Amino acid sequence: MRTTNKQLRDDDQPDLDTMRYDLAEREAMNMSVSTIIEILLYGCDPLDLVEEEEIKEEWELIFGKSVDNPE
Repeated sequence: MRTTNKQLRDDDQPDLDTMRYDLAEREAMNMSVSTIIEILLYGCDPLDLVEEEEIKEEWELIFGKSVDNPE
């Protein structure tokens, strides 16, 4: 099992770029070969163009801690 950068980091309130990286890393860890081939053939929407609010919502949904309210 591979350790992710998120697991190595002790950071309960990451900045937006770190959240984007966490989301991308999680997707990469769960991708099948056929998905990678599709991305290589057709591309994908880059996370750096996704709105800040959408990134925060997705990150909180997946990783379970609110960035704005870490309680």
